[in-house]
Formats: sequence, C-alpha cells, structure tokens
Amino acid sequence: MATPFVQGRLRNEYLSVEIATQCAHCGQELHLTVDNQMNWSVREQESQPIVFIPEINWQHFTGATITEDY
Repeated sequence: MATPFVQGRLRNEYLSVEIATQCAHCGQELHLTVDNQMNWSVREQESQPIVFIPEINWQHFTGATITEDY
C-alpha cells in the first residue's frame, strides 16, 4: 500500500499500483488499485475490502519517519 505513496513523493509524479490477490476467507479474486495520494478502488463491485490507511497531517508532521512517530 505504501509503494505508490512513497515512490510518488520521491519522484514527484503520479503513480498507481494494482494489487492482485484473493480473499483469505472465501478465495474470491480481488484487484485493488492504490495511488500516490492514498486513494484506492477495487475492481470487483460486490467486494467490500477493509483497507487501513493512516491519516497524517503532513503540514504539522515533524518526525523523521512515519514509522518512528506512529
């Protein structure tokens, strides 16, 4: 999930990735698209995956890395 976010900021360009996976519970295929703005969508309309994306106030963020502060 962090790849397009981190790489997009480093390169200063729009990036998106598609994650092809399957539900661990029922085995249904899932195709998630995530972009460098942390927007996401799922191709399968009947799917409702739970996606955790932390909310960070970048204007007031002062830490060296988000992993150290969160």
